[in-house]
This record gives sequence, C-alpha cells and structure tokens, in this order.
Amino acid sequence: MRLNRVICFCLCLLLMLSIAVTTFGLCGCDGEETVGLEEPSMDPVEKIAEDGKMTYDDVLYGEYATNMAISPDGKSVAWIKEFAHPGMDIRAENVFLTSLEDGSTAQLTGFEQSIVEGVNWSPDGAALGFETNALMPDGSGDGDTAQVWLWRPEDESLVPATGLESGVEGFDWKDADTILFTSEVESGDTEGKNPDDDTIQVSDYAQNPTRLFEMQLSSGELRQITDNDDRIIQINVSPDGNYIFFIRTKSTMGDVVQTYSGEIPFTNHILDLKTGKEVRILKEIVRNGGTAWSRDSKTLYAVDMRVSDRSLYVYNAKVRTYDPGTGGEELIDVDWERGLELMFPFGLPNDPVQPVEDGFLAFMADGCNPEVAKFTKTGSGWKKEIVEGEHQGNMFLMDVSDDGKTICYDHSNASKPPQLYKAGLNGNKIESPEVVTALNPEFDRRSFARCETIQWEGSLGASIEGLLFYPSGYEPGNKYPLVLVIHGGPFECDKDRWQTYQWIDPYHILSQKGAFVLAPNYHGSTGYGENSIDFAEPVLDGGLYSVVTEDIEKGVDWLIELGLVDEEKMGTVGWSCGSMISNALIATDQRFKAASCGAGGAEWVSLWGQSMFGDILVPELIGADPVENPALYKDPSLAPFYDAANVETPVIMFQGSEDINVAPGMTWITFRGIQKHSDVPTELYIFPGEGHVLEGLAHQRSKLEKEQEWLDKHLFQVYAE
Repeated sequence: MRLNRVICFCLCLLLMLSIAVTTFGLCGCDGEETVGLEEPSMDPVEKIAEDGKMTYDDVLYGEYATNMAISPDGKSVAWIKEFAHPGMDIRAENVFLTSLEDGSTAQLTGFEQSIVEGVNWSPDGAALGFETNALMPDGSGDGDTAQVWLWRPEDESLVPATGLESGVEGFDWKDADTILFTSEVESGDTEGKNPDDDTIQVSDYAQNPTRLFEMQLSSGELRQITDNDDRIIQINVSPDGNYIFFIRTKSTMGDVVQTYSGEIPFTNHILDLKTGKEVRILKEIVRNGGTAWSRDSKTLYAVDMRVSDRSLYVYNAKVRTYDPGTGGEELIDVDWERGLELMFPFGLPNDPVQPVEDGFLAFMADGCNPEVAKFTKTGSGWKKEIVEGEHQGNMFLMDVSDDGKTICYDHSNASKPPQLYKAGLNGNKIESPEVVTALNPEFDRRSFARCETIQWEGSLGASIEGLLFYPSGYEPGNKYPLVLVIHGGPFECDKDRWQTYQWIDPYHILSQKGAFVLAPNYHGSTGYGENSIDFAEPVLDGGLYSVVTEDIEKGVDWLIELGLVDEEKMGTVGWSCGSMISNALIATDQRFKAASCGAGGAEWVSLWGQSMFGDILVPELIGADPVENPALYKDPSLAPFYDAANVETPVIMFQGSEDINVAPGMTWITFRGIQKHSDVPTELYIFPGEGHVLEGLAHQRSKLEKEQEWLDKHLFQVYAE
C-alpha cells in the first residue's frame, strides 16, 4: 500500500476577486471595475540569523498531521502523524491519541517504515480502526498490501483484524463488532500461468474484481457480500449500519477518475445491507469528490465535481443529497460562485463535508484562503453562513464531534507551520481554539519568511493571485533577486498554508538566501470560481503557454515596476506542470539566470503516449492528439522543445525513472534538445525506482542539494557580484 503521493492533476475553477487589504480597481472603457490588484506591503523584514534559518533536515524530517477522528464521546482525537528521521528510507506514519480534556498525547503505534490511512472509530468508541501496510506481528507481510488494524482503549491492545493475501483497499464500521471492507479477488483465469512471470499487461480495465466483504470481529467470521465483476471503491457505511455507499468501475486506476483512456465510467451505488438490494444513485455525478452521512443516516451528502463539456479536469464542486428512505435526490444551492474546496493533501479528498446535527460544514473555495461555511436545512432549502473564528481562511482539515459541539482542525499559513487545534463549535462560531499538538518543536528556533497574498492583472484581463515571500533582511527601496516557484497541475493551487513538500517548493530556503519568491496561481489554478470557461478553460487548446506564461510574466514585470526585483537576477523552479511552464519561460525569456525543472519537459508526444492520463489531458491542452494533428505537436508555441536552441538559461533537470504521471521520456527529450542545441550548462538527474513524487529521503535530499548548488552558482553568485 502506498498513499497516492502524487501532486494531482485534479481541479479547476474560475478566478474571482478577493477582498484585499490594499485593493483598487482597473476600469474598462465603460468605467466598470474589471480587475482587482493587491500590492505588496513592502514593509521591512528582519534579517534571519544563521542559526534561525531553515535547514535541509527541517525540510526532510518535518512532522505533519494527515488525518484525524474525534472519538464518539468527544473526549479525545485520534490522528495520524507523518514523520521521518535520520536512518529512514522513506517517510512513514504513526497513530496518536490526544485527550481533548487535559491535552495529554499517547502514541498508539510504533511503526518505522509503514504508511497509515483512515483512522476510524467504532460506533461505541471501544475500538479505533485504521489501514496500514505494517508487517504482521509474526513478521509476515509484503510491505505493499494493507490490512485493517485495531487499537482498543480498554486494554490498549493493538492487533491486526484482517490478514488477507490480497490485502484491504478500504474499510468502514457496520456496527461495534462488524467491519465492512473491499478486497481484490482473483478472477480465476490463472490456469497455466507461471507464478514467476512478472510481465505486465497494459489494459484500461482491471483484470480482477474488487468485492465487498464483512467480518465479525469477535468470531473472525468472514463473509463475501457482493459478487460483482468490477471494482468497488470509496465505501461509506451509514451510522445506523443499514446502508453502504460505494463507487463501481472497471478502471485500473483505483480511486481517481484519471484512467488511461478516460472512457470508463465511475458509477455511484447504495446497497441496503438488510435486504441485499443494490440501487444505482446520483447518476448526474461523473466525478465524486467524497461522501458523508448525516448523523441520523437519513441523508447522504455527495460532492459533485461537475465537469465542463470540454474537460474532466475543469469542474465546479457542488453538493448533492440522497435519501435512502425515499430515493429522493437534491442539488444543494451552495450560494457560492467558487463552489466547494476539496482538500487533496496526498492525492485523495479529505472530508469535504462534515455533518452536524442540523446540516453540515464544508470548505468553500476562495483562492489562497478557502473558507469554512455552515449549511443548515430550512423549510424552503438550505441556509449558508460563513463560520466565524480567528483561524478562518487558514483551516485545512477538520473533524466535528458527534454532538456537534467540538471541532478539531489543522491550522497554518505559508509562514507558520501547522498544528492541530480543538475549539468549541457554537452555531456558526468557532470559539476558544487551543493547540493540541506539539509538532516540529525544533521549528520554534527557526524564523520563516513573511508571506503576503498579492494580486495583479494577468492574461485576458483576469486578476491573478499569488503568494509573495519576502527576502530575509528586506529593506524598502532596494532590489532583490526573484525566484519563481510554479505549482503543478496545471489544475492545482498554492494556498496560504504551510507547504509540507518543501523539497519540491523550497520557498523558505530561497527567501532566507535573500530572494523574493513568487508562487503564482495562474489561469487554470483551482479555487477561483464557478464559470470555469473564464479562468480554467483558457489553458486548453494551447493556452497553457500563451495564457499561463503571460499571467506569470505580467506578475514578474509588475514586481520589477514596483522596484522590488532586479530583472537581471531571476530564476525559476518548478515540478510537474510547474516544470513544463518553467521550460516554456526559459525558451522565450532570456532574463532568467537559472532554472530547475523536475518531472516535466517541453514536448508532448511522449506524455500523450506514456502518461496514465495522457489521452485525457494532453489532447485537451494541445487541441488534438498527435495522430489527429501532428503539426500541433511540432509548433514551438505549443511544444517549446523546438525552441531549445533559444534557451540561454542554465537548467538542471530531475526525473523519477518510474513516473507514470509525467513520462520520463518527456524530460529526456527536453534535456537532449537543450544539451545539443543550446550553449548553456545543462544537467539531468534520474532517481531510480521513483514515481512522480520522490519518496526516498536520500533522493529528496539530493534534489534539494543539487538544485540549491545550481542556483547558488548560476543565480546567487551573479547576485554576489
């Protein structure tokens, strides 16, 4: 089992204007306000002392909470801590329990190299379940398949509940003594197959079904519930144990709708566990962003990632409800143009809707600072209220107690590392927040760059938002280097939250060297509105470069005009689509003195043919596939690889050898073109066995070290002169 540590190509919404501290309008010819700007404050910044600077160890060994669940009695919260320390090969997780009464914390598991997912309390609070790939107590296990483990508060015992050879793909509680889970089943077509044959068959369709099983914990009795020939994923049992929601698909790609062909449906179903009757529901939902049951089991909330006609990746998230008693469905008017915000900390949706007694809480998309809102059922519909609280706009995970009186959440901003908090929930007010974790105590000795949210006019007259990190020791009136750190996707977003993957996006490492760092949320970035055609769809049909690079270039030019940045001292860093955009920038803009490009190149045929979602995303971005219109793939404006001879920026490249998100060939081809046809230093580093996001700590460190050495040599050395 592996968490999907992929920076997902997931979301896209319309960019709307945010209310800014310093905001003014640009007026069109009719005098109406067309775009908002939010200028940097340009206040001085204290210089960071050497012993206060963030180190590579801080980046690699940071501790973060990835999931939480408040106990049924509301007295404690179980949570998963992701961690690493010297001597480990990859990051791992353990389960902790924190008292919400006295703040004491106990570590429940002592895994060293294991991944943990989905802490989930039994209905009576007598057991805490979770999935992990940890070895069994007798040392058996392969480190890949997951099993359900249980921890019991009564005797503090920790034992595996399942031990299936094929492992468990997802689980939930039916009642205090029964769990439901999914597991892959051999199709039976194995006659004559050599067990040592590791040949991989390439297919859009899963070869084996994933079925639903029931296990009685007290007796160990195991029963298969379904006999489907496809895959069941994303199960969710109603609190009364009478119904289970799940998604069915024949796709090989698991819990995401990013298949090789993009034509295999994912359908939504309800199974009545008493009668055995299964019904297909929510037929309007093509992409399901997560589900939650009301406390009384009378309503299923489902996030509808409503796609545009042109792209699976361009959507606006709404909420639909299903009543298992009547079969009735409803599309809730969330009364928010930007729709719901879906949190994807490690590639999977995290609790998009939190039920409370009279409705639910949800994250609402709002660019860099998503807001929490409460929805209450009324006689005529639903009432929306923005939640009041001091951390509003900087909350990123949450869980609510069964009685609706306590909320736990993750709070951070781009300059403040995260902690878990508990608070009272009183109507639409979050009251008396208290920190309940002590993650990263060494960070107390560090100083971090000031970060501000800024807005400028980008392509197509749109307002573009981004994060601006100030250089250590910034003094107004002086000019400083600028390094772009460009997010991937393109359908992602840089939030005003602490970035856990700072080996990818080294904001603070760069700012403490004396540079401004700009993280732009260019066209296509998520969290900016309902009318995707206005903000996300312009990146399609070739706009990824013409529109997005203009967004970024205008932001850079604006900072230069404000007197903050020396245009002779600029660099760009990016991973995935951020790397693709960086490659495009250096092909046309010779001002950049150094570039770091990871897991992304500048030609598209290899990505179309070898990426897991190549035939979905690439034709949307380019306008056709390379067989339909080969000329598009040779056009330098769409494939900057063909402008390799124009590159004057020293560029370092990184690539995982087993990447199925962005084909290694894309990076190899781009490297070869610049190396041969441009007279600039060019280096490429391949990380063996790695996918799209590096998991090996040694590889993460290597990327950090080699990248910073490159920038020191080609950018900051220029600055020193």
